[in-house]
Amino acid sequence: MTLSTQLLGITAGFMFLAALLYVIFGQVTVRRLRKNPEVRDKLGMELASGWDILNVAGALSRPHWLSLRLRKSRLSFTAADERPIYAHTNWFDRFLGRLFFYTWIGSVIAFLFIGTIAHFGLIE
Repeated sequence: MTLSTQLLGITAGFMFLAALLYVIFGQVTVRRLRKNPEVRDKLGMELASGWDILNVAGALSRPHWLSLRLRKSRLSFTAADERPIYAHTNWFDRFLGRLFFYTWIGSVIAFLFIGTIAHFGLIE
């Protein structure tokens, strides 16, 4: 087994974990937020079915300064507003959202990085 195959296998395992966390976070947290009339319209633009799960996880994971900049932007309707989300979630929901988001983003970045260095022949 080559190094790139091993790295891709580990990364695929993390991507599978992210997929499980996506379903759990969507069922546990976002489903409840969708039913709440105060939060329903503040989950961001849904480009595809389930995109609001990514929006909510991103809102719980991004730094405060970035949220402030997004609110002032013309494209603020695309991102979820973290203020009502924080008001209607508990610490477990926030932990689950951050765990999902960072696992998902980390595995995507790892896939892109491994594919790039394998393309240039740095690993086999």
